[in-house]
Amino acid sequence: MRPSRGGGLAPLASLVAAATSSLAAAQVRIANYNVAQLKGDTGALADVIAAMATDDKPGFAVAPHILVFQEVRAADIAALDATVNGAIPGVSYVRATYTTTPTEDGAGGAQALFYRADTVTEIVGGHKDLATGASRKSDRWQLQLVGYSSNAAKFYIYASHLKASMGSANEAERLAGAQVIRDDADALPEGTHILYCGDFNLYSNTEPAYLEYLSAGAGQAFDPLGTGSWSGAGNAIKHTQSPRNIVADGLVGGGMDDRFDFQLSTAEMQDGNGLSIIFGAYRSFGNDGQHFDTDINNGNNSYWPDDIAGSNALADALFAATDHIPVICDYQVPAVMNATIPPSFGKIIRFTPYSVPVSVMNIAAGAPLGIDSLDVQVVGTGALGGNVQTAAPLAPNAATVLLPLSTSVVGPVSAGATVTALSEGTQAPFQILSTSGTVVRPSNASFSSSANVDVASIAAEVEAGTMGLIQVPIYNVQYDSNQALLDIDLVSGVSGNFSISGPLPKNVGALTNLNVAFDAVSAAPGVYHASLTLFTSDEDIPGETDGELVLDLSVTVTSDANPADINGDGNVDGADLGQLLGAWSTPGPGDINNDGIVDGADLAILLGEWS
Repeated sequence: MRPSRGGGLAPLASLVAAATSSLAAAQVRIANYNVAQLKGDTGALADVIAAMATDDKPGFAVAPHILVFQEVRAADIAALDATVNGAIPGVSYVRATYTTTPTEDGAGGAQALFYRADTVTEIVGGHKDLATGASRKSDRWQLQLVGYSSNAAKFYIYASHLKASMGSANEAERLAGAQVIRDDADALPEGTHILYCGDFNLYSNTEPAYLEYLSAGAGQAFDPLGTGSWSGAGNAIKHTQSPRNIVADGLVGGGMDDRFDFQLSTAEMQDGNGLSIIFGAYRSFGNDGQHFDTDINNGNNSYWPDDIAGSNALADALFAATDHIPVICDYQVPAVMNATIPPSFGKIIRFTPYSVPVSVMNIAAGAPLGIDSLDVQVVGTGALGGNVQTAAPLAPNAATVLLPLSTSVVGPVSAGATVTALSEGTQAPFQILSTSGTVVRPSNASFSSSANVDVASIAAEVEAGTMGLIQVPIYNVQYDSNQALLDIDLVSGVSGNFSISGPLPKNVGALTNLNVAFDAVSAAPGVYHASLTLFTSDEDIPGETDGELVLDLSVTVTSDANPADINGDGNVDGADLGQLLGAWSTPGPGDINNDGIVDGADLAILLGEWS
């Protein structure tokens, strides 16, 4: 939002610093202004230039990037330099090639162009003086957008001050000047971006000079305001001369009733592609269309309808500065493309459908209205397929294109994409991206190192009164760098005295152990069983598979004491025999084999262990 200006000239300058602190840097704002040999108030001229930086008519405020002046004498150039560079705090301008002669000075002065070096630069070899009548010369400058290398980011500006006054002889001289300009422009390469600006002194839309600008040819101009009449009160919004009724100090009066100042341009500057006019951004600065044939500051001015005080302050500055008001137009800049792809897509299980993302964004800086849209074509290369056209948004947003990856062949994979900008003048318009990864076989869980063994039985002994640990080898059969690692995700069937010791193995290469603990601290001697199911999977990569292993565990709890030593005196003798016989046919002491009864089987064990 443009800051409120308040009343009078002083607020215009004092509020510019706040406005320029957030100015957009990409779109190009061009102003042309006849400064009438600086015969007006240069302080007011500085106020007008400062106000240009806060003008948000197109939807954003930005300090002008190019200022083109008419009627600049050699004696005026130093003062104009100082005025331009002192008008907008924090914004400096470079003067482009400036030429004049005593004869041209005597005819009113030459053309001068100033530009912001952060946005444009002059191609000095493109400058040219063209004699266009009335002892005046038009200047041609060639400029290029900073940060862009495309020819479509280069453009020419022709600045002119054609013969003044009405009458057929003056019209003929203006026509001759327009013809010189068109002959030069038509000799430029087809498709060149060209802007024609300045004080053309045209009185109607039927003047031959105006029609010459619009005539067919390589340099044909088009009028952003259309080719209709600009005469009368109904067209007052188009007028640029004169913001004052009175004649004083060499400034022309007469009130606002002529459209003398123009920015015409070729089709390339008005096609909406790349470097192009922002439609609706052409305006006579400070003209509210309500001041026909009178001073621009007669009564209230509503150039900014929501800021009458600021509009009035601007109108006062325009009245005092010179006898023209500026023409301002804003132009969009081409896109700047940035495309990325993950440097690696990692590992993918063979035959897994998978796509690699390509991210594309428009990183041109500035107000969105001042940046061309970015259309791109993304084509997969190597193992990546796909051919997609899409629009890439302004950063930080991005368009993501998913390119399908071929995963049919196991092994290292190299792939990539080419991203081509389809929008005119895009910076970095062709980018080659690369990525890599590996297509792998699924893991292969087994109880054997050399074959697929999914079911196994393991028997173990654990001494009573201790904690036992059973290490179960788990293999990832035929593992190498082209095979997925193995995870053991879950073990079911674990209960009673059985438990899993430690974390379940993950990311297993060739071999790991599943540690099964058995608690025999309180377990009586005997045989214990468990049926475990091991749920396995590949490591966490796209396409991971899963499987199962079944393990039957048999654990025998043993004791170091001799069960035939019934009285526990360390000997198997008559005392033990007496206890056995005394408990015959009962489940009591002497049941050596733990079958629930004392009988001949127990007697046989005792006699076999006789001391």
